[in-house]
Amino acid sequence: MDGYPPEYISHNLPLIVLSGLGSPSYSSHDGLESSYPLLEEKGTRISSNLPSVSGTAADELLGCFLELDAKDLAWNNRPGKGKLGTMTFRIQSAGRDCILPPRKANPPSSSPSSSLSDLTQTQPRKFSLIPSLHSPLSPLTPGFSTFPDGIMTPLWIMKHQALIPSTFISFFNFSVDPNSSTLEDNKLKTEINAVRTAFTSSSYKIRLVVILISPGGVLESDIDDRIANIRRGTGLDPKNSLFFIPSDSSLVELRAFVGTVLSSVQPQCMEYYRDLSKHTRRKRNRGSVPPPTAPPTLGTSQTLTAQGWNVRYEFKLGVFAEFRQEMDAAGRNYEAAYESLLGDEVFESIVSWSPRFDEARLLADVLAIRILRCLLWTSQTTSAVQSWSNHRSRMQDLVDRKGKGSETYGWEAWEARWSTVMAEMIEKVDVPIFQIPEQPDARFSKLPVVFANPEKAVPIAERLLPWDMLHHQGYWFSRAAQRTLARRKLALAIPEEDRSPPGQSQASQALSRSHLYDTYLCPEPHVEYPLSGHDTFDHTELLVRTWRKSASDFAKRQQSRAVAVLELEMAQEYMKVGRWNDAMNILRPLWQKLSWRRAGWWNLVGEVGWALRQCARQTGDGETLVAVEWELLSDSLPLRPSMQYDFPKCLEGIESIKDKPHVVIQSGDTAHSLSTGFAFGVGEGNVGASISSQLTITSRAHKSSSPITVSRISITFEGGLRDIEIEHDADESSGATTTTGPVHFHDASLREPSRTEMSSLSSSQFPRASHPLLVSSNLTFLPGITRVFSLACMPRDAGEVAAAKVTIDIQEQAFQLTVISALEDYNHQHDWWYKGKAGLQRKKLGVDRSHIVNVLPKPPRMQIELPTIRETYYTNERVELIIKITNQEDVIADITLDVRLSGQSEAIPAIKWSIVPGEIESYNLESGEETTSSQANHISAYPLGKLGPSESWQQSLWFQAMSEMTEYTLEIKAFYHLSSDPNTPVSKTTTTNLAFISPFEASYEFSPRLHPDPWPSYFYLDWQEQEPSSESVEDRTAKGLTQRWSLTGRIVSLAIDSLLIEGVRLYIVEVKNGALCSVSQEGKATSGQIALASNGTLEHWFTLDVQKMSLEDRRSSAVVLHLDVTWRRSSADPVPTTTSLLVQQLLVPFGEPRVLASSTVSHIRHGLMHLDYTLENPSTHILTFSLIMEASEDFAFSGPKATTVQLVPLSRHVARYNILPSVKGKWIQVILRVVDVGFNKTLKVSATEGMRVSGKGVLIWVDADG
Repeated sequence: MDGYPPEYISHNLPLIVLSGLGSPSYSSHDGLESSYPLLEEKGTRISSNLPSVSGTAADELLGCFLELDAKDLAWNNRPGKGKLGTMTFRIQSAGRDCILPPRKANPPSSSPSSSLSDLTQTQPRKFSLIPSLHSPLSPLTPGFSTFPDGIMTPLWIMKHQALIPSTFISFFNFSVDPNSSTLEDNKLKTEINAVRTAFTSSSYKIRLVVILISPGGVLESDIDDRIANIRRGTGLDPKNSLFFIPSDSSLVELRAFVGTVLSSVQPQCMEYYRDLSKHTRRKRNRGSVPPPTAPPTLGTSQTLTAQGWNVRYEFKLGVFAEFRQEMDAAGRNYEAAYESLLGDEVFESIVSWSPRFDEARLLADVLAIRILRCLLWTSQTTSAVQSWSNHRSRMQDLVDRKGKGSETYGWEAWEARWSTVMAEMIEKVDVPIFQIPEQPDARFSKLPVVFANPEKAVPIAERLLPWDMLHHQGYWFSRAAQRTLARRKLALAIPEEDRSPPGQSQASQALSRSHLYDTYLCPEPHVEYPLSGHDTFDHTELLVRTWRKSASDFAKRQQSRAVAVLELEMAQEYMKVGRWNDAMNILRPLWQKLSWRRAGWWNLVGEVGWALRQCARQTGDGETLVAVEWELLSDSLPLRPSMQYDFPKCLEGIESIKDKPHVVIQSGDTAHSLSTGFAFGVGEGNVGASISSQLTITSRAHKSSSPITVSRISITFEGGLRDIEIEHDADESSGATTTTGPVHFHDASLREPSRTEMSSLSSSQFPRASHPLLVSSNLTFLPGITRVFSLACMPRDAGEVAAAKVTIDIQEQAFQLTVISALEDYNHQHDWWYKGKAGLQRKKLGVDRSHIVNVLPKPPRMQIELPTIRETYYTNERVELIIKITNQEDVIADITLDVRLSGQSEAIPAIKWSIVPGEIESYNLESGEETTSSQANHISAYPLGKLGPSESWQQSLWFQAMSEMTEYTLEIKAFYHLSSDPNTPVSKTTTTNLAFISPFEASYEFSPRLHPDPWPSYFYLDWQEQEPSSESVEDRTAKGLTQRWSLTGRIVSLAIDSLLIEGVRLYIVEVKNGALCSVSQEGKATSGQIALASNGTLEHWFTLDVQKMSLEDRRSSAVVLHLDVTWRRSSADPVPTTTSLLVQQLLVPFGEPRVLASSTVSHIRHGLMHLDYTLENPSTHILTFSLIMEASEDFAFSGPKATTVQLVPLSRHVARYNILPSVKGKWIQVILRVVDVGFNKTLKVSATEGMRVSGKGVLIWVDADG
């Protein structure tokens, strides 16, 4: 937007003038007096005799105000740096003197009476003898540039934006001296009233704001009274016209104060410009053209029409609305002014040769620019593009009809400027959708937006074209450059007679030139394209500057291909004018990172290459020339028949190259002149075994090019393979080469380098074992020739081996070229060549990454056995394993053994060696000492020594299994080196899973029994028990109640094999709640070994006597037991195994009454049975029980049918019934109901030895023999 007056296109903001703050160097009114008419002669001067406020505080306060000056901020309403919220102001500092422009121009000079009479006779009704005075900028004022039919001037906008403030802020020092405070206050009132009087006399409704600043010190107590006195004396409003701030305020306080002041004056500023809009609207609504101060010269011009005045008024209304930041209203006013301007009564009535025609075009452009700003301000992007296109179309139609036509360089210059306007407008408005964050968040990273979607106001059914969308500014800069190219093309077509300066051409030629060429906002023909020897317009600089702006915007949005096109155009432009170094600086980085290669756009790649070649020859850049000649040699790029493709002589004729250049090229950076490929014949191999591979090199040079001789080809591997170097040997015998057409197949034999060859190898700094293997072959490549090298590689280390890169080295007399082809991205299937019956044939390997082979360790032939391993092991078992190592290699092996036991549980058993199988003593094999805990489950690096072929070694290993069921993994590794190849390690690993299960499962039955001992008497006092004792619980004698219980353990074998049971024991783990317990085995103890088959059952009975320590203790006691089963797999096992089975916690109640039933056979009468019911009362209460015997058909009984028994505390009672069964050989049920009368609770009858519990009673067995 450089071609337009800045006042016309800048964004209008409310103007605030700061007076009397800071030094006069901050003033921004300098230079305006000469541009505005009558400003110095007739303007109203606002001045003050009091000194300006100065000092550090004043400078800081001025800086705080100027920080909020929004002159250079973006044209939008979004809050940002330098904005007070969304409020924006134009802030200027004017010192103590300020001049306001005059409202009226001077009256016309006096003329003779005859002239006045002539005027009255010719136009008696239109003009009066008394002249009407108007603004100096009005089209009605003679002498000004717009008189008599001009529409608008940029000075009018400058008047309101730079000369007439909406708010005038005046700063004064506020004295704190009590001796002179009254005098100073009177001076302040006088100066403030003088300023107000000056504003009143100027007829401008400027708002006055006064800010008092104390110079320092402590303020006096009556400060508020003094300020109130000043306010009353000056008539200032204390809320928004009079402010006070001490000079010792901090910077934070100053900024807050500035924000408060601007917030308070903002409504006043808006009201000021609203009043101006009302005044303009009243003048527009009058509908009549005001009379001029003096009539125009008769017969030469006419006054401005009514439609022209409407354009002027609408433009003013739009500007005032923009001052108020009401962009919607401003846009409507600008659109109304634009339509009126291009109507029949304004633009169409102006002849094309008149200066007013270009002035009207300028005003139309300004209105269109302001409409664009309003639309982009309100985010109407598509509407803005359509408005831009509409103005372009209408201007083209207007120029074609009334102007010089659109086929001139002037029109193309305007087209370029109009595109630049759109680009710069997008930058100034800072359209949100085109914003690119400086530090984007990786979590939400996405490609920047290239164009904006239509706004919601655009109808969905409207058919939009792609160029109706708003694209980023790079697109518009690129369009401007295209129009500039068209401008230069038309300028170069200007005839020589039209290019001479005005003083050197005839008058007729100058007249015809003015009718032929459109010079609106562009130079005359003699400046656009002058004759030789004269200064010319620099089209190249304009083009490059525009292309750079466009490329920068395209680069920000990652449009690399568009950037490449623009950079190529810039370089070609520099080449046209002979600026080879500038073109070289652009082309060299462009050629190195050209994205067109990946896309396959070889024609464009060729264009860049040939341009870079020409620049390199002109600048003498040998390295660049060799690199680009190498790419141009490729047949992928288009052939230029006129060029001689002789790569070895590419530097001939360039004398500026002194040193021999050495160029290094990565294959992915350029097109291939020699394409390389490498593949292994297999996907897997073994250490020490030969692996076949092929290196394929094909010449892709143009058929007309000269041969290429390669000095050396190097293959670099990653992994356990030595590098390979193929050296050129022109005299190589063809015996190992097979040729079929353009394919040459070489059976290469690798050899170690000699001592003389080591010095010339690239890896001479490495030891001999790391030197590459050598191959000699003919490395001359004619166009289209393919050479296949068959190589047999011998890996030495296991792991993944990959061909990392292939390096081609070309040594010429004038230069050296190294081409590196990286193979890590080589993912396509490779061709494999082989000799067939019909000659050389090829096939696809079927593997995408054929340059990688997985090298497995050398296959071990060492045998590891566990001859004594069992299928299943049991918990707590001592496991003994014999490890047997057998050397099945053909040579002697030096073996090192590594044994590790691992599992899922945290506790892993310690593994130990046995000196003799079956012994418990163990030693660490390395040191001969006992195994430590840190090495418990791992025996590492034991040197077994050397084993000859077919020799064996064995050793016994044992460990003690844990008590929980789990699974362990035994890993045995044998590391060895063969005497024939001591540098290659070989290993053999054997892994065995050892599952441990429990050999037994037990179930338990816990039932009460009658204790034969009598209970202690409640009425007998043991004095010894009452005495305190210092003995422990274990040492004291139990004095409490005793109960006997029977525990029956049924052991079930879960083992797969039969086990030998040597013993079963019950152990007490814990007795809780103050009791003692003793265990005895019922019946005879197990003697000898008992064979327990799989799923077999073994029963054992144990008697538990539980006695309370104290007679007063009524708590229930709990007994925790475990059952130990001692067993062997066989009698040959040296050590028995003990398996512990945990018994669930057994509860023994002592506080509740119970009923125990026991039976005996009568010795007096055959078949008679005595049934005793023992009632126990362990409580301290007297309990009453009701006993009721139920009759049955199975027996007859003698005894009380129903009775009541009372039991004193700590006593028991036996109720006997004689039972005579009526059946034999079966169980009979006897039901005795025992009810606790006091608690109305039925007691359960418990069966003892030889009885069972069934339902409500007990079962008694009646023998068959009676």
